[in-house]
Amino acid sequence: MSKTPYHINLPEEIVTELNLHPEQSFHLTLRNGSLTLHPIDGQNEIQTLSLRHFLVPSVLAALLFIGYAFYQREFQLPLGGDNSIASAVILLGELSGMLSFLITYIQEVRRQPNSLKRKTSWRVFPALLIAFAIILAFITSGFFWAINYLFQNVTFDLFTSVVLFVLFDAIINFLMIYAALSISTLFITAIFVMTMIGGVLIAMVTNSSRLWWQYNLSFLGTDGALDAWQFNATLILAGLIWIALVDYLFVPLQQVMRGNHRLIALRVLLTLAAISLAGIGAFPNNAGQLHFIHDQIANGLVYFILILMAGNRWLLPNAPREFMVTSYVIGSILVVTMLLFQVVGYLSLTAFEIIAFGLTLSWILLLLQNIYRLYYHAYQTFVVKIS
Repeated sequence: MSKTPYHINLPEEIVTELNLHPEQSFHLTLRNGSLTLHPIDGQNEIQTLSLRHFLVPSVLAALLFIGYAFYQREFQLPLGGDNSIASAVILLGELSGMLSFLITYIQEVRRQPNSLKRKTSWRVFPALLIAFAIILAFITSGFFWAINYLFQNVTFDLFTSVVLFVLFDAIINFLMIYAALSISTLFITAIFVMTMIGGVLIAMVTNSSRLWWQYNLSFLGTDGALDAWQFNATLILAGLIWIALVDYLFVPLQQVMRGNHRLIALRVLLTLAAISLAGIGAFPNNAGQLHFIHDQIANGLVYFILILMAGNRWLLPNAPREFMVTSYVIGSILVVTMLLFQVVGYLSLTAFEIIAFGLTLSWILLLLQNIYRLYYHAYQTFVVKIS
C-alpha cells in the first residue's frame, strides 16, 4: 500500500454545516465504489444508544405486565384474545415503542449542529409521531392476529409469557429506535409508499368476500365494508406522512431558493393534495352528507394532481425534460381512462380508480424524486480536490 499522504480540500459550506474541527477523526468507508465519512464519536454514540436503551423500556413494561398478571391472578395466559400476551404487547409495546422513538428522535435533533435541519426536524415531528404510532399499532395488531390464527387456544405459564413479552417488546423498541435514527427524505418516502400500498391491499383482501370491486375503491371505507376504519386510517396516515415529507423537502430547498414563487406554488399544491388525501379517509363515502363531502374532496385531489402534472414545467425549477414528457404522458393516459369510464362506458368505476391510483402514485414519487434531486444534487453537491 502506498505511503503517500493525500488530503481532501473541503468547501467552507461543508465545514460550517457539519461543524467540523481541525484534527477531527473520521471513519472512511468504501462501499459500492463510493466513499463515506462518519465522525468517529458520533458513529459510536449512535451505535451505543441503540444497543443500550432498547431493553430498558422493555423491562419496565414487563414489570407492569407481571404486576397486572398478579393483580388479576392469571398465571396461565393465552397467546391471543383479551387479557393475553398479544393484548399486553399491543398496549404496552405501543407505549414503550413510542417512548423509545420520542426519546431517540429528540436526542438526535438536539445533537444536530445545523440549525436549519433542527428546525425542519421539529416541524415534521408531530406528523411523524402520529404516523409511527398508527403504523406500530397496525403492525403489532396484524402480527398477533396471524400468530393467534396459527396457534389457536395455546396458553403459557407466567414465566414463559414474560419471556415472550420481553422478546416481542424488545423487538418493537429496537425497530422504533432504528426508525428514529433513520429519518430522512428517502426513509419517509419509503414509509409513505408502504403505507399507501400495504393499507389498500390489506383492505382489498379483507373485503374480498364482500365483492368490493362491484362497487368502487371507496367502498372499502364505507359502512358496508369489513374493518373500514383500517382503510380510512391508511388514507389519513398517508396524508400525514405526505405533509411531513413535503415539509422535509421544501424547508431546506426554500432556504436556498428564497422568494421563488413557483416553488411556493408547488409546495402549496402538494400540501393541498396531501390534505385532500387525508380528507378522503376522514369523510368516508357513506350515504347522506358524507357522500357529498367525500366526492368534493376526491374531486379536489384529482384537480390538484392534474394541475401539478400540467404545470410541472412552470412549477418545478429546472424540471428535466424527461420528467416533463413523462408527466404529459401519464396525464394523457388519465384523461383517456376518464373518457373510457365516463363517456364510452368501457371501464368500470373500480377499474378506473385502480388505474388512476397506480398512475398517480407513480407520478407523485417521480415528482418527489425530482424535488429531492433539485436540492441535494444541485445545492448539496460540491467539487473537491485531492492534494
